[in-house]
Amino acid sequence: MRVGIIALMSGIVTSMAVLGACGEDPWVVEVPDCYTKEEGYAPCERDAGADASDAGADVAAVQTDGGEEDAEAGPPCEGTCVPLRPTDYAFSFPHQVWFGPASNPAACPAEVKNQFVRYKDLVIPPGECPACACGPSTGNCAPPSSFVAHAASCAAIPGSAETPFPPPAAWDGTCTAEDAVPAGLDCGGVPCVQSITVGPLGKTDDGCEAQGGNGTMPLPEPSWELVAVACEGVMTQGWGGCAQDEMCVPKADPGFQQCVFIDGDYSCPTEGYTKRYLYYRTLMNDRHCTDCTCGPVEGSECTATMTISKDQACGPLVVAASITSEKDACLDTAPGQALGSKLVTNFAYLPGVCTASGGELEGTAQPVEPVTFCCVP
Repeated sequence: MRVGIIALMSGIVTSMAVLGACGEDPWVVEVPDCYTKEEGYAPCERDAGADASDAGADVAAVQTDGGEEDAEAGPPCEGTCVPLRPTDYAFSFPHQVWFGPASNPAACPAEVKNQFVRYKDLVIPPGECPACACGPSTGNCAPPSSFVAHAASCAAIPGSAETPFPPPAAWDGTCTAEDAVPAGLDCGGVPCVQSITVGPLGKTDDGCEAQGGNGTMPLPEPSWELVAVACEGVMTQGWGGCAQDEMCVPKADPGFQQCVFIDGDYSCPTEGYTKRYLYYRTLMNDRHCTDCTCGPVEGSECTATMTISKDQACGPLVVAASITSEKDACLDTAPGQALGSKLVTNFAYLPGVCTASGGELEGTAQPVEPVTFCCVP
């Protein structure tokens, strides 16, 4: 009967040892990827065949009589015997884990592999976004689109006859004699030209340039106060030399604990691995400063010099004046003057201002992907 039990246990343990090798089957919990600062995470290198044969050879040391180790079962555990991993959830095999300050993390013992690091207590430094501002506006000016003569002075225009003196389409202000008004033109017994109203200059505001912070402004990076350094804790000896509900693992160095873990936020068993720690794999950080923007332009203005001449070559003047984009300009003339040509020069765009907005801190930083460690007290 002993031979049959040992053979059966050998087959079971051999299968478990093979399945313990770095997650070769999707329904078996993977041993976490090995980690180095130089290479990051990489698959663990473990000889599953050797583990299986060793476990099969050592299985004779499994208890067979009333919980006491079989004296003829082989060499004792060279490390320490710990409880088997819990079956409540898909916990890992035992690992040696150090919990402590991130500023001075422990190194894994020389005889075990560094597996991974997990984190806790995220420290989020205050972020300050530079104040936003707006530069002066930019824009362009265009000549007036209307020139109208009146058969009355500027003071008596209402109800008087009008004679258009329009510029050409898409006029740029250069001298033009288009639609000239001849001298002595009569409007119901009075001269058609006694005053002339010039429309406002055209104005186009391009806007203001935003200055200050922007959406890519770097903010102080969050950090962690605590880390969990996990080291591979399974020996090739496997279950040899331990009770049936235990397995052999390397002895933990001072400061390290024998733990199992599982991805997610879980409770720990009520026996064996009862001491619970909750850490995190990484963090999510989308904090940023909002883009600076500028509102509509306010207070800008265009100015220019306008002249109207008697001839068609912008020679002898009828009237000359400074005009703006803010309002019409009415100019009295000698009655019956010819309006032969017109010219607009000296365009000037006077910048306005814009109201700045943005430069606000948005987003959050928080730990994500929890990992539950359950340790032997």
